[in-house]
Amino acid sequence: MKIRAWSVVVVSLVASVVVSSSPRAQAPDEFHKRRQAVRDLMEPDSVMVVRNTPVDARTLRPDPNFFYLTGIEDSTPAALVLFASKRNIQPSPDAPFPVSVFGGPAGVLLFKTLPAAMMPPGQAPAAPPPPPPRAPEQAGRAANIVGRYADFQSLFDRMLLMTTGTFYLDYRRSMSLSAPMTEDEQLLKQARDRAATMTLKPASSLLGRLRVIKSADEIRVLKQAAEITAAGGREAMRAAKPGLFEYQLQSIIEHVFTVNGARRPGFSTIVGSGPNSCILHWSENTRQAKAGDVVVLDIGAEYQGYTGDITRTIPISGTFTKRQRDVYDIVLQANEQAIAMMKPGVSMREVNAKVNDVLGDGLVRLGVIKDKADTFRYSLHGPSHPIGLLVHDVGSTAVLQPGMVVTMEPGLYLPAEELGIRIEDDVLITETGCEVITASVPKSVAAIEALMKSGGGIDFSRYLVKKIGTD
Repeated sequence: MKIRAWSVVVVSLVASVVVSSSPRAQAPDEFHKRRQAVRDLMEPDSVMVVRNTPVDARTLRPDPNFFYLTGIEDSTPAALVLFASKRNIQPSPDAPFPVSVFGGPAGVLLFKTLPAAMMPPGQAPAAPPPPPPRAPEQAGRAANIVGRYADFQSLFDRMLLMTTGTFYLDYRRSMSLSAPMTEDEQLLKQARDRAATMTLKPASSLLGRLRVIKSADEIRVLKQAAEITAAGGREAMRAAKPGLFEYQLQSIIEHVFTVNGARRPGFSTIVGSGPNSCILHWSENTRQAKAGDVVVLDIGAEYQGYTGDITRTIPISGTFTKRQRDVYDIVLQANEQAIAMMKPGVSMREVNAKVNDVLGDGLVRLGVIKDKADTFRYSLHGPSHPIGLLVHDVGSTAVLQPGMVVTMEPGLYLPAEELGIRIEDDVLITETGCEVITASVPKSVAAIEALMKSGGGIDFSRYLVKKIGTD
């Protein structure tokens, strides 16, 4: 990549990014190692821009790639610029970035909204204030902060124009050819209209390769997220009874998340009773559960950026009917036999085939179908996906490798009977096999029924208030 020099006014300082005052489960140098790893994967003389654009405006989650590389947990506007480790060019003394960024070990620029105390009057201070003290254990999170985020857009525009090699960027795309272009698409078009020659590639194409293999620190966080999720599921089982609204069970689950330090659910909590148990992503949670219903609980606590993902199906009355048990046992067999196969080197195609085979045999045995080729009519979805910073995380899990964390979630749905069964676990692939990190929440018929009959669940009568206008 040929980089041409241009002038830009920046605030030059080196500071550590303290992401939170609460204890962190990931080691301080974790983020530095990740930045270096992605720089090593980049094409020679390339540049990558990762912007902190919230995934969901309602929850204000940080961009997962940005969090993965910086540890910055808030959603304030920021941008990270990475330069490839492999460089064939040397910048001129008047290059737009410090020479140390190109030639030294950093190769990283961070643009962030600086604290008010570090923003003197005017566009830029004549002499920047000294960086705040940095404890040694925070050094791994340090990055070269060269300016305020307000200055980034101008620099970004010029980088698009002047980069002649590979430019890694994830950008917002319009949904169809007839839809208006997004701001990003307009900017890229303007750059190309002005003879920009960069080769554009998605940043996620590289970051997905790293994110799919979890570090020891990430695994610890994911295990904690799974334990919190499991606790929410167990409490919902204890409290469940006919007459409860789906949103009341949701409130129990999310209350357990909060008191355990999970700031929010990793995705919209699904509580589907009766006919809603057959709706895959039901999250309205408005129906009142009736005696005899099954209830699908598809839940996940987000803990320090990472999310668990557990599904259990329970009988609202505390005991499965024979029909419900027969269908449930088929799904449980598919879940357990698939997990027994999961280890390094195994193809997920083989695991998925086992799931479909078990489900198909079961449906034929019950007389629901005559030909296993019709299984898809009642299974509706794939049985696995990676989890991590997103509930459906990035990266290929086609062949299992140590450090991957994936779900196993077979399901059968019989809408005519208002009977949907889904059982989902989170599975860590180890060096020798796998570990089910969601094993602490019951999933056998006997264990679920025993927990539901044990009592001790939240009693809503303590919280319910009298409706206005009633006697």
